[in-house]
Amino acid sequence: MTEIKTEEGKVVKVKKKPKKPPKSMPWFMPFVCDGCGDCVKACPQGGIELLGLDRKVPKAWLIAPEYCIGCAKCAEACQSSAVQMTAYVEQALERYKDRTKRPFQ
Repeated sequence: MTEIKTEEGKVVKVKKKPKKPPKSMPWFMPFVCDGCGDCVKACPQGGIELLGLDRKVPKAWLIAPEYCIGCAKCAEACQSSAVQMTAYVEQALERYKDRTKRPFQ
């Protein structure tokens, strides 16, 4: 496990960074997310967190996209279909690295 510091200053424990990007990545749809946290628990890498815990409904987000292995366990765990897998990995990486695209910004 490796500890990384998110842009919000939170320290998150993630597993080893993969050597190459995955063939697909999760695409989170915050407007559909019900904040249950099932995807957070399902992620074997530990790269997903709930944002906006001070809000009525927090939203899941991939906070460590460079550690994603593309296993789709988060999408499988999501009961509201707020997480879909996409083959557009480069666009997904850009989205997660852009702070203005995060929920509650």
